[in-house]
Amino acid sequence: MEKKSKWKLMILPASLFLLAFGLYAGYSMWETGNLQEVRGKSGSSNLKNGGQTVAVFQEESDQENYSTVGNFIREFHTKYNDTLGWGGIESVDWEEQREIASEILSVLVTVETDNTALQADFETILNYSKTIEDGKKDKKILLQLHRYFHDLDIEFNSYNRTSDYFNVTKYKDPENG
Repeated sequence: MEKKSKWKLMILPASLFLLAFGLYAGYSMWETGNLQEVRGKSGSSNLKNGGQTVAVFQEESDQENYSTVGNFIREFHTKYNDTLGWGGIESVDWEEQREIASEILSVLVTVETDNTALQADFETILNYSKTIEDGKKDKKILLQLHRYFHDLDIEFNSYNRTSDYFNVTKYKDPENG
């Protein structure tokens, strides 16, 4: 009788382990399938938007940190939310902002786009980022950088966790109106 009891007690953890593994494997396969949908013929990452490729990383670039340009936009929107949002603009860590600006510059120089509005937005972001990287402590520039990434996240990634929209970007997703 004691053997049956031990066996039953082992079934539950084993079943939970198999369930967790199955969920992880299924999610991984689903993510891989989604990533393959947004990869171009050359294997460089891009984002499909309205049936066209909006922006890609240059083939020769080594962008391991971001799977797509949309992911890059999302990540920096989140960084600015975390470092400047909810009153953070009042106590800026300028060294941290210089590092963020430096990373933006290193990534954006590897982005290619034929969309002139998106290119204009990226050039504005580059200029603002260069100013911060050079050591200028201007909260208005940080606010604008945050707003650019916020609005691009809405337009480029269909971010919808807010009703705020600053209308600073030239790029507009045709599917979003």
